[in-house]
Amino acid sequence: MTSAKFKALYKQLNPAQREAVDTIDGPVMVVAGPGTGKTQVLTLRIANILRLTDTSPDSILALTFTNSGVHSMRERLVEIIGSRAYRVAIHTFHGFCNELINHYPENFPNIVGARPANQVDQLKIMENVIDQSRLVFLKPWNDPYNFLTSALQAIERLKKENLSPRDFALIVDKMIAGFEALPDLRHDRGVHAGKIRGKYHSPRTQLFKNRELGILYRRYETALKEKKLYDFSDMVMEVIQVVEQDEDFRLSLQEEYQYLLADEHQDANQSQNRLLELLASFHESPNLFIVGDDKQAIFQFQGASLDNFNYFRRLYPRARLITLTDNYRSTQTILDAARSVIMISQSIPEDSRVKLLARSRREKLAKSQNKIRIYPAPDSAGELNFLSKELQARIKQGTPPAELAILYRDNRDAGSIIKELERAGLPYQVSTNSDVLSDLDIQKLIALLKAVHYFGDEQYLITICHFDFLGFDALDLYRLSEEARTKRVNLYW
Repeated sequence: MTSAKFKALYKQLNPAQREAVDTIDGPVMVVAGPGTGKTQVLTLRIANILRLTDTSPDSILALTFTNSGVHSMRERLVEIIGSRAYRVAIHTFHGFCNELINHYPENFPNIVGARPANQVDQLKIMENVIDQSRLVFLKPWNDPYNFLTSALQAIERLKKENLSPRDFALIVDKMIAGFEALPDLRHDRGVHAGKIRGKYHSPRTQLFKNRELGILYRRYETALKEKKLYDFSDMVMEVIQVVEQDEDFRLSLQEEYQYLLADEHQDANQSQNRLLELLASFHESPNLFIVGDDKQAIFQFQGASLDNFNYFRRLYPRARLITLTDNYRSTQTILDAARSVIMISQSIPEDSRVKLLARSRREKLAKSQNKIRIYPAPDSAGELNFLSKELQARIKQGTPPAELAILYRDNRDAGSIIKELERAGLPYQVSTNSDVLSDLDIQKLIALLKAVHYFGDEQYLITICHFDFLGFDALDLYRLSEEARTKRVNLYW
């Protein structure tokens, strides 16, 4: 290990960050807002574990949620400890489960030898399941496949919450029993005596829809296994099931991974939480390090949930809680404005109601600047008009155009802004860190050109037919493809 490199980076940490790096034993929860250096803390903590203990790099498992997160963590760790960083197990949750299945195939007979189900596989299987099921609510007589896509989406959510078909059926049965026991469920007098009150018709229908969803879920899973297929989420559920049931395998994994770290924990679902719990369950006070952004969870960003923090704190009530409050990315004006919006939520635990403090170099430069101004536009056209006039006024006052920036939420918002800037004769450039060839719209354009260039080759045509802007239903495309295959007709003709 490059001790000098570690010491130099460690010296730059603030007291809370040092506490997180130094607390290498027992359960630790770090509440880390944006720009507080959590990735640096994670990597330095791994380096510190290796520096202070005789732990092998192979015995450290770090889990995150994106491949870019894995790459970033690995890259920083290499800078600190050199080639040993490649021996540390750094994975996404799905990547880790895939590693286990590949390394221990004998433990996963339901997955090994099977292949991931693609969208066509899923649609075809669910269509057959619906055909073979006697349903009332999820199989309208005039359109029996009306709920096909939504059923698949619901099943995906159930799997992410680690609910098997049996678990879901038990929950629904319990809810129905509770519903039927409501004291005012039915009219108790008059001509409607014994009939369900009008306000309960919709909730009752939803409950019975869920019961039928449970039937579809169970039969869908059976069909997948019969065809040696599995959904992407099945990897995590299968690993959980095997680790739960096979004590020897569970103990082997617990011995192998002595230190567990989980980044972006607010993004975890119940399946991923359960996997962490199982890996850490050997010790009453495991070496489990959780990092998450409570503020990001409030907005349910990409599935983020504040429940994950509460889940962890209930599981390990004596865990050390460390809050990183120093922000190195934004000015205090921005941080205070964001907090004023976030604090409207009543679901934030009291000890998470922290104020981020700006520590960046920009903060000194921003002391004399005005506060944030909010302009309520009557409509989108008025918003764009205000934007161009505001830019023109600032440029006229002497502000160089290169010092003016426009931030927008989605890539699709750029088009209308660009048109307005061109109309007003304002210079602009669109900045992005991504490769233009990896842009989704550019990839669609390339696919369209390929479909023209390779005229007659069906694989290119069927690809572009799935593009969202064409508005074709996935099930209709599947039927079209099956019809062409059955009749041996080229889709181009």
